[in-house]
Amino acid sequence: MKAARPVALAGMLLLTACAATPLTQPVWPAPSDPMGLAVQAGLTPEPVENLTTHTHAHLDVFVDGERIVVPSAIGIDIEAIGITHELSADGTTHEYFLPASCPVACLSPLHTHDPTGIIHTESDKADQEPYTLGQFFTEWGVPLNAECVGEFCKTETTIAVYVDGEQVTGNPAEIKLLSHEEIAIVIGKAPSAIPDSYPFFDPA
Repeated sequence: MKAARPVALAGMLLLTACAATPLTQPVWPAPSDPMGLAVQAGLTPEPVENLTTHTHAHLDVFVDGERIVVPSAIGIDIEAIGITHELSADGTTHEYFLPASCPVACLSPLHTHDPTGIIHTESDKADQEPYTLGQFFTEWGVPLNAECVGEFCKTETTIAVYVDGEQVTGNPAEIKLLSHEEIAIVIGKAPSAIPDSYPFFDPA
């Protein structure tokens, strides 16, 4: 019995030494050049919303179990539009950027109106090919590829990507933003539950 104590103590020290250092929570605000980044993503900004195609996907990003806010007005020039306030589904009030008509191109066909994580695809084409998560991250100004998300890379921490609750492999930038799709990016420690759906409020 006495001989087991040093072994147990050594095991505890090893676990302590191997414990992951907590990750620094990132600061990923909406970019200051939304139209320039939209063009960089291969998208064409418009002066109005085009709703022939109108679909919603949802994005969650977690860093060490904490949800990172996906900002409002990604892909929207807020200097050129008005701001309205709406009550969200969870009872909180937030800014909702809703362009009516702008004197210049102010809206990418891929954008966020608010900080709920809902990604809007809006196009004047009835057969619009789905845009990709990589295009959205380009508009956000956050790097995304097979190895890294923002400043986090697989050489330093774990990164897992889920679509509708199922883990996927490959380059997440290539994920197509399909209607009512739930995408979760998990960096470092996972949250208590991986989202597999989102309560969309639209008929798309």
